[in-house]
Amino acid sequence: MIFVWLALAALVLISIWYWKYAGTQSAALSQPKQLAKQAGEGRSGRNQLANKWVDGFRGLGKFDLPGQQEVYGELILEGNDSKLMLHDVDKFGLPYPTIHGVIDHTTKLSLLDCVVMSSDRRVDSQGDVSKYRIELFPHHIIFGDEHVHKSASIFSSISFKLTDAKSLFYDFDAFGLALEPNMFIDQILAADSKTIGREIPKGEHPEIAYFTGKHTIIQVPTALGKISAEHRPLVSMGGSGGSGFVNSIWVEIEFKSAQTFSEALTSAQELEPFFSMIAGRPQRMEEMRLIVSSAPDVPKIFEVYSTMKPFVRFPGTAPRPSDLPIDPVRRSQEYSNVLADWVKRSSSWMDARMRYSNSLRTQVFDIDRLVGSANMFDILPASAVPKDAELSDDLKAARDKSRELFLDLPESAERGSILSALGRLGKSALKNKVRWRAAPIIAEIGDKFPDLNWVLDEAVNCRNHYVHGTEGKVDYAANFLDTAGFFTKTLEFVFATSDLVEAGWDIKGWASRSSSLSHPFYEFKYGYKDDLAALKLLFNKQ
Repeated sequence: MIFVWLALAALVLISIWYWKYAGTQSAALSQPKQLAKQAGEGRSGRNQLANKWVDGFRGLGKFDLPGQQEVYGELILEGNDSKLMLHDVDKFGLPYPTIHGVIDHTTKLSLLDCVVMSSDRRVDSQGDVSKYRIELFPHHIIFGDEHVHKSASIFSSISFKLTDAKSLFYDFDAFGLALEPNMFIDQILAADSKTIGREIPKGEHPEIAYFTGKHTIIQVPTALGKISAEHRPLVSMGGSGGSGFVNSIWVEIEFKSAQTFSEALTSAQELEPFFSMIAGRPQRMEEMRLIVSSAPDVPKIFEVYSTMKPFVRFPGTAPRPSDLPIDPVRRSQEYSNVLADWVKRSSSWMDARMRYSNSLRTQVFDIDRLVGSANMFDILPASAVPKDAELSDDLKAARDKSRELFLDLPESAERGSILSALGRLGKSALKNKVRWRAAPIIAEIGDKFPDLNWVLDEAVNCRNHYVHGTEGKVDYAANFLDTAGFFTKTLEFVFATSDLVEAGWDIKGWASRSSSLSHPFYEFKYGYKDDLAALKLLFNKQ
């Protein structure tokens, strides 16, 4: 009798599953690898894992410490206020760089780069001293089915969602509504009715939403690995709550060889200045995943929560896709060329590019931003600026004699300044570097930016006033609002666009297109001649 009831229960469960799912599986999700990439995103229109490991989460679990197993603790996710509270720790020791644990009884987590924030012990009324209670701050937390060791080279790829991904990878035709649903609805309903074994009636006003199934937007081989942008839509199961797609776009770096967590994270961070430059405003990795390809079709997915994700004020709204300098959908070859070359130079250019990226995090045009925008050119690699001048034998001899004389003097600020100046003799000056970077822009679209070299020279003069105290041609403090913003925008425009031009960007084609001014490149181009006229008036230049 019990066997009969169990059989009937199994039959009912199978029938329910078939009725709900059999006719609704997406063709794209029939691919095991794509399904694995979407692991945790569910079929109901929400990302279950990502919605769990977010700010505000609190969970209890057990954690392993050196010499002590299964210590009870509480994990609190709250950005840079996140912490792990451990109770009944036998002994206090430093450091605890990596801690493994289990939370919610099933999920394994690895807390990396942990820092001890506090520790205390209690004494009760009997004079007994308790074990330690320790508060730790983890920099990164990895959630998955296995524990991760920081030194293990196991990750085949890293994926992340960017702030403006939908603008950066604007693939308009990937999703849509059928313009003539009545031409297809009968055939679709007949096929689904046959599959689930009951008739689905047609209503008065049918609609058909579709996804073309094109998951990959663009894929570019680079020195970092294969970089791609992908649609990863969430598909509603239907019912009275409605049905359809909610899409998210993820950028993935598929490495040439397995990487450690730190190596994978560094590769992702190298791309942030690129996407910030293209978007015209700072980008942040809103979500992140790591993939271990233990088998080709069954990769393991790990969610990453970074407690030090930078706070960014995103000025204005997302840029309009038509205003972006490069387009991965309509000009995919240009995009691929630019990205591949940009990545090839990423290690030597990183310091300067990060300075540019940081400048986008503020909309204030102050002295610090002006100085920083000029210094970007000074920290470029030697390959990106003009070569040093070759000194004559007489100049070399005079330099060497002068150095000997000043080296014999007692140490002082003046002595150090002269020795530093002697060391720079023959080196390419900042003005030369800035003009060098501007030359390709002037060669292509100089008519759009008349007297650009003069503006750049005056921008460097202004910077030198605030750095070295050199006398200015005008009162910079009294006219700061009229000069600093224009000087800063000019330096930043030349730095960023020259970087892209060197990578293969068609700046002439960009300059010929219309714009809604949602990107700083176009905003600068549109206002340049008016700003130039105002600057000439201030400097009494004809």
